[in-house]
Amino acid sequence: MKRTSIVELVVDKSSEERLKLLCSLSSKLWNEVNYARRRAFFEKRGVDLKATYKEYYEKYKALIGSATTQQILNKNNEGFNSHIGLYNLMSSHHLFSPAPRSGSHRAWGRSGPPRGPHILGTWI
Repeated sequence: MKRTSIVELVVDKSSEERLKLLCSLSSKLWNEVNYARRRAFFEKRGVDLKATYKEYYEKYKALIGSATTQQILNKNNEGFNSHIGLYNLMSSHHLFSPAPRSGSHRAWGRSGPPRGPHILGTWI
C-alpha cells in the first residue's frame, strides 16, 4: 500500500514569486518570535507566550494571512512549552534517572567483551 502521494506543483512566474514571498515571510515570522522568546528566556525575564503570540499575530496576519500566522505561532508555542517543561524537569533533577547497572552487556554473553585484535569482522 502506498502511503505517500507525490504531487508536482506547476506554477507560473507570478505565482512562484508569491509563493517565495509567503515562504520567506513565514520563515521570518518563525525566526522573529523564536528570537524574542529565546531572548526573554535567557535573560530570565520569563517567556510570556500569550503576549508574544498577540504581538506577532497582529504584525503578520495582514501579510501572510490569519490562518497561516496562527499555525506558525501555535507550532512555536508547542515547541516552547516542550522546551520549558524539559528545562523544569532537568532543573528538578527528574529528567535523567540512571538506569540500573547489570553485570555484563547482554550482547557479549557470559564471557564478557571480546578480546584480541579485530581483523575483517572476526575476533582472533
